[in-house]
Amino acid sequence: MKKLELAAWGLVFVLLGAEIGLAVLRPWDHHVALSLSGSHTSAGPTELVTPSSGVKCPDVVVHRSEQVQTLPRSAWIHASDGVNVRAAPSSSATRLTTLATGTQLTVQEEQSKPDGIWYRIRLGDGRDGWLVGRYTTNYPIGLASTDSLKIWLPVGYQFQSVGQGTAEARYRGGAQALLYLESGAKDQAPAETKVSAPLPGRSTWTARSTEQVLVGDLPATDRVFDVKLAGSGCPALVHEVRITTTSHYYDLLFLLDDPSSSVVAQLLDSATVQ
Repeated sequence: MKKLELAAWGLVFVLLGAEIGLAVLRPWDHHVALSLSGSHTSAGPTELVTPSSGVKCPDVVVHRSEQVQTLPRSAWIHASDGVNVRAAPSSSATRLTTLATGTQLTVQEEQSKPDGIWYRIRLGDGRDGWLVGRYTTNYPIGLASTDSLKIWLPVGYQFQSVGQGTAEARYRGGAQALLYLESGAKDQAPAETKVSAPLPGRSTWTARSTEQVLVGDLPATDRVFDVKLAGSGCPALVHEVRITTTSHYYDLLFLLDDPSSSVVAQLLDSATVQ
């Protein structure tokens, strides 16, 4: 099978080349809402909204471990090609090493620069190095895969096949899907992605925005919809992403609570089409 690296799309992934890092601290356990880009934590599941009287919104959460924003703290590398560690907080500084996706690191210091926040870390040989913080996450990630896709997801999520060419990523058999994948021959691509079981019917979706994007050098379209979960009136958002290669299509549905969440770009940045 031919493998295509799907590198980042949008400004997040064209401003810099891959720059990320190394670690050791044990994080604290929290549940947080599906938007993975923020630093919000809570002691229990976080609801998307405060439901109206008598209505209980379903838990729409990503189960992950989150380190509070103190220093030193843990982080994990999340970029398909790994991240370069530099001798100083600058993309032109000497490269000390490159750390792979999934590597845990300990952030010792942060510095704000014109090209983003840089983290100082301690390498295994005792040297200090710097990497770009945007290519890290504050939660542990693990590799999940289907017959056609490999992608790094929060630890605890794995794909489950729900039919030929289709799979859902669920948290240890939980009810809510983080993402739904449908793939097949390019000439058989449907006009619309099939709606996965945890989502309401497509007729209830309200279009919010559409963007043409690149995932690496592959064309993709990101469409965002408002949805109401489980018929309860509890709001959420669906990102519908279609990626097209010369011979195949890949449709992904992400259930999120933030229309501009970096989780879509960050997860696709780690994806490999097989």
